[in-house]
Amino acid sequence: MRTFRKAQTLSVATIAEGAIIGKLDDLQFDLSTGRIFGFRLRAPGILGRTGGVAAAELPLIGRDLTLVRSETSVEWSGERRNAEDGRAWAGNYRKTRVITRRGAGLGVVEDFILDGSPPAIVALLLDRHRMIRLDRRVTLGRDSVIVEDPTAAVSLEDDEESTDWWTRVKSTFSSDETER
Repeated sequence: MRTFRKAQTLSVATIAEGAIIGKLDDLQFDLSTGRIFGFRLRAPGILGRTGGVAAAELPLIGRDLTLVRSETSVEWSGERRNAEDGRAWAGNYRKTRVITRRGAGLGVVEDFILDGSPPAIVALLLDRHRMIRLDRRVTLGRDSVIVEDPTAAVSLEDDEESTDWWTRVKSTFSSDETER
């Protein structure tokens, strides 16, 4: 698991050529499933070009490096990114309001928790240090996130616990795995 904001700080390297080709800039995901369709890359340098790579061509977002299969996997078009129906760009989705069915505000989207192969968004990190797992209680829309049950927003702050918030995020997911 990784937050997208952390993944954006990592260099992207090719497996075939062994070359660093840039950094992750953005990702496009499906609003109904959270599945990631592709990533936008930015080449190194002040005027670095932009390109896109399909999620299937990006096998690993690691601790220190992100890997792309080869340089030919990246389409260096530099064109403007377009949104498609049912999809959203993570960069545009930050600051999206999270509300209950009754209209009560729960916060705004600050970051995304990524996991899996194929890569998907599995949870949203909200302002005020809370997390919402993407499950049947959550509907992602273009303009807001609607939550059926306000208790789905889990606090990541606990004065009594000595663990950091990321450890608490990972333990939330691992405890669910043991229950299945």
